[in-house]
Amino acid sequence: MKYNPPAGSQDPDAKYVTGQPGKVRGSAVPAEAVEHPQREIVEVIKKAGLTPSADDLGQLYEAILKIIGVQVPVASKTETGLVQIGDGLNITPEGLLSVLVATSKQNGIMRPDGTTCTVEDGVLKVLQQSNDYMEAWRKSWIGVPRYWRSTELPDNHCWANGDLIYFNDWPELKEIYEAGGFEGMLMGWDADVETQKSNLGKWRPNASIPTGLYTPALSEQFFRNWGPGEGNGAGTHVLDTMRVITGQIYTYGNSGSNSGALAFNQSTTAIQGGSTSYGGTLQLNSSNLGERYSGGETAPQHIWQPLCLYLGRPA
Repeated sequence: MKYNPPAGSQDPDAKYVTGQPGKVRGSAVPAEAVEHPQREIVEVIKKAGLTPSADDLGQLYEAILKIIGVQVPVASKTETGLVQIGDGLNITPEGLLSVLVATSKQNGIMRPDGTTCTVEDGVLKVLQQSNDYMEAWRKSWIGVPRYWRSTELPDNHCWANGDLIYFNDWPELKEIYEAGGFEGMLMGWDADVETQKSNLGKWRPNASIPTGLYTPALSEQFFRNWGPGEGNGAGTHVLDTMRVITGQIYTYGNSGSNSGALAFNQSTTAIQGGSTSYGGTLQLNSSNLGERYSGGETAPQHIWQPLCLYLGRPA
């Protein structure tokens, strides 16, 4: 609405003067100065859906409250407006708004530690050094045998059973290979069968210019930790061995004694020329030493545990 100065005034912003009889002439009030404010107020009342009434002098206030509740939009990232108090905020009966401090059970604000995250222009950002660290840690597991909690193979993994893994499918495995990440755990691509059997824990390229790698064949194998200076090379396969089993037997006449894994079983008696001779069989049976020596294979106490290899992100 435009301001209407006193009638006859040359100044568009002139003030009104209150007249004093015999002393000061009062300002002449133009009709617009009276009409326009009324029409402005009536228009607000109508916009609020109310009917102007000469008996109600509180309609303007009522209209303003109603318009605020209807016309003001809900706030968004691009538009100001009304907001509703959420889980991370608190408001007192006096209208004081406060932001709660975040906990494991409650939404709220948190203070960046400056190490893993920071704030720039009000925007929370994860520091690149933290991302780089986590990415390097993830890639460090590529090709590393790991125990698994299930017989169902997890995503981006394979069994360590000697299968061929192609670089086209697993580019990060190729990246680790080309960077020398399998140093000391690779056999020649043209290794003969005997060499492969002697190096079950090693990877093997599938060609002189490889398109993939054969995984270590770790299924059904026992692990023995390797360290620098150990007699056997890392990744080599050692045939099963067993402790020495000894026994002793002593015979005399038709009787005898034995110890350890040896036993004597008298089975024949012969009389020739007035002399009696005795014969029998000499038996070697390690089960005589107990249950630990009576199995179908030589093996330490063990548990069958699923084992797989992480291959990185697929192509």
